[in-house]
Amino acid sequence: MFFRIFQYLGILAIIAFSSISIVISTSSRELNTFSNQSFLLNYASFFEDRFYDLRMKLSIDKEKKDDRLVLAAIDDESLTKIGRWPWSRTQITKLVDKLNNYGAKVIAFDIFFSEPELACNAESPDLMLAESLKNFQKTPGNKVILPYSVAKKSTSMQKIDEEDYFKEAPDQLLNFIMNTKQTEGANLQEYLAEKRVFPIPVLISAETGIAHIEAEADSDGVFRHYPVLANVTEMYMPSFSLQAYEMFSGDQTVLNIPGPESAYLQTKKGNLYVNYNGESKVRWFGGLDHFPTVSIYNIFQAPDDDAEMKKIFNGKLVFVGSTAYGANDLRNTPVDPILPGIVFHMNMTHMLLEGKFLVSEMESAKYSWIMLLGASVIMIVVTLAGHAILDFFTVFTLMGALFYLDTYYFIPRGYNNRLFFCLFSVLSCYSWSTFLHFYQSNKEKKKIKGTFSRYLAPSIVNDLLKNPEKVRLGGEKKVITVFFSDVRDFTSISEKLTPEQLTHCLNRYMTMMTDTLFEHQGTLDKYIGDAIVAYWGAPVDLANHPYWAIKGAIQMIERLPAINEEFIREGFPVFKHGIGLNTGECSVGNMGSNQIFSYTALGDNMNLGARLESLCKFYGVQLNISEYTKDAIPANLQKEFTFRTLDKVKVKGKENSVTIYEVLHPSHPLIKEVEALRLYEEAFQQYLKSDFLQAYETFKSLNEKFPTDPSFERMLHVCEDFKEVPPPPGWDGSYIHKSK
Repeated sequence: MFFRIFQYLGILAIIAFSSISIVISTSSRELNTFSNQSFLLNYASFFEDRFYDLRMKLSIDKEKKDDRLVLAAIDDESLTKIGRWPWSRTQITKLVDKLNNYGAKVIAFDIFFSEPELACNAESPDLMLAESLKNFQKTPGNKVILPYSVAKKSTSMQKIDEEDYFKEAPDQLLNFIMNTKQTEGANLQEYLAEKRVFPIPVLISAETGIAHIEAEADSDGVFRHYPVLANVTEMYMPSFSLQAYEMFSGDQTVLNIPGPESAYLQTKKGNLYVNYNGESKVRWFGGLDHFPTVSIYNIFQAPDDDAEMKKIFNGKLVFVGSTAYGANDLRNTPVDPILPGIVFHMNMTHMLLEGKFLVSEMESAKYSWIMLLGASVIMIVVTLAGHAILDFFTVFTLMGALFYLDTYYFIPRGYNNRLFFCLFSVLSCYSWSTFLHFYQSNKEKKKIKGTFSRYLAPSIVNDLLKNPEKVRLGGEKKVITVFFSDVRDFTSISEKLTPEQLTHCLNRYMTMMTDTLFEHQGTLDKYIGDAIVAYWGAPVDLANHPYWAIKGAIQMIERLPAINEEFIREGFPVFKHGIGLNTGECSVGNMGSNQIFSYTALGDNMNLGARLESLCKFYGVQLNISEYTKDAIPANLQKEFTFRTLDKVKVKGKENSVTIYEVLHPSHPLIKEVEALRLYEEAFQQYLKSDFLQAYETFKSLNEKFPTDPSFERMLHVCEDFKEVPPPPGWDGSYIHKSK
C-alpha cells in the first residue's frame, strides 16, 4: 500500500513540475524584464529553447532560397580588396549608384552612419552620399533604410546611462510612428533611442527610412527573439526588418495593444504576436545559404549594364551588411552559431513577407498541456499492468510520436510547443515506476561489487580482480614512463567561457586525450583540473613502454587541431597543451589511508616528468622528453621518431643535469627539414663545447630561414649573450631553471 502511494505521489510531483515548467518557459523572457535573471526563471527555457531549436532545424527546407531578399555582403574579399573598414562614404555612394543601375527597390543598410566624414576636397562625401540616396529614391517605390539603436529604459533591475540617449524621440522619427490601436494605459516596454549611433542629419535629410536595429540574446546567449517594434517614449517605432517589409511590400501594418500580454501586429498576411518587449520569436527560414549573396567587391567590378547583376537585384530588397569574420557582427543563433547579424534581420523580413507567424503563446501552451497530460496518463495506465517490455515499448513509442507530431505538424504551423517537458514527464513517470519496481525486487540483494570500476582505469580493475591481495596499502618499485600534460593559458580560457561552455570544452578535450591514452596502452592516474597525469608500464607490465608513451603523445598532438576546429566553429577559444615524458623507477601501488586509497605512482622520476611538462612553455614546444626516455627506446624503434635536442638543464630541486629533447610530430614545420636539424645538432654540440662564435653563426642562419621556430631563436640569443659574457669556468652546458 505504502509503495503505491509513494509511486502515485512521485508521478503527481513529476506532472506538476512539468506543468509549472511549461508556464515558466512560456513567460520567462517577460519575467526577466521585471526581475534579475536566475536559474529559477531560466532553467525551463534553457531546455525548451534548445529542444525547439533542434526540431525547428529539422523542419527547415535546405533547398529553398528567397530570391526577393538579396545580401550585398561586406565580406572578407571586399575588405581585402576595397580597403579596411570603415569605408569612405564615396564607396557607399558607389554602391548605391550601382544598385540603382541594377534596379534594386529597397536598400537596407546594416551600417551606422553616426558621424560626418572629414574630407580634404571641396565636395563632402556625406553630401555625395545624400545626393545618391535622393537619386535612388526618385524612382517610385524605391526607399533606403538607415539604422539606429535603442535600449530599454532604466528600471530597478537594470540601469543604463540615460545621458547617452535621447530623452524624447528625435523629430526625425516622428515620420515613422506606427499606426497604433491600444487600450488606455496598456503600454509595452519603454525604450530610448541612442545618440551615439543615430544617423547624421545630412543623410536623414535625403528622406530615408530610419529603423532601430538592436536585438537582445536569450539568457543562454542565443538570438531567438527579434524586436519587431519599440515603444520610444510612448510612440511605437518599427524595427529594421519591419520597415524593410513595409517599404518593400507596401503593407501598412497596424499595432494592436488590447493589453501588454496580448499585443499583436496586424499585417495583410495575418497577425504577428509580440511580447511585452515588442519581440517575436523568429521562425527561421535558414542561414546565409538561403539568400542570394553577392560580394560588394564583385558588385563594384561588374559593369553598370551587367545582365546577371540586374537579374539578381532588379526589384529586390537589398540588405547591406557584414559577413566578414573580423567585423564582430556574428550572432549565435539556432541555425548557425556564427551567423552574420544581417541574416538575422533577413530571416525576420522573410517571416513577415511569408506571413508565417507564430501562434500566441497561450495557444502553444494549451497544446503543450494537452500533450503533457494525455501522454502521461497513457504511460501511467500502461505501467499499472506491470509488464516491463510493454512499458519500454510504450514510452519510446509515445516519445517518438510526440516528437514527430510536433516537429512535422505543429512547428510548420507556427506552434512553439514546450515539448521537452512533455517528454520529460513521460520518461520520468516511466523511470520513476521502473526504479521503484527495481528497488523493491532487489532491496534484499547484496550491493554490487566493482566499486573500484568507477574510479580506476579498466586495466587496474582487471588486475585487482585477478589479484585481490593488492587491495591494501603499499606498492612496488617499477620502471615506468610517466606522462604529464597541461592546457596552456587555461585561466584565460576560463574567463572567456561560461561554466557550462568550459565544462563542455574541457570534457571534449579530456575525452580525446584519455581515449588516445588508452589506445596506446597507457594508465590514467588522475585529472588535476585541466592537467592529466598518466604512466605506462604499471600496473600491467608493458614492453617498450617509452616507445608507446611517445606514440600516444604524438597522436594526442595530431588530434588536437580537429578538436580546435570544432571549438572555432562553435565560437570557443582554441586549446594548446604541453606534454612531458620521463622514464625511471617509481613506487607504484595503492596510496592513501586504510579506508580510502587510490592506485598511483610516486617518486623523484614523477617529479621530473612534471618539470619537463612545465618547461614546454619555456621552450615553445608541445612534447618534451628526458634523455632517459629516449635512451630506453631500442635503436630500431627510435628510427620512427625525429628528436631535437632542446637543452641540458638542471630543474628546480635537482642537482644533476639532464638532457631534454623535443619529439617532432608529423605536422611539425621542421619534420622534413633534415639538413636544418643536422646543422642545429652540430651547432648545439659546439655550444656545449663553448664554441659560441661558430654556434652563433649556424643558429643565426637557421633563425633567418625559420624565423618562427622558438628553439633556433632561443639558441641564437643564448650564444649571443655568451659571446658577450662567457659562462663561469667549469660550466658543463647546463641551463639552471629556478622555477617550476
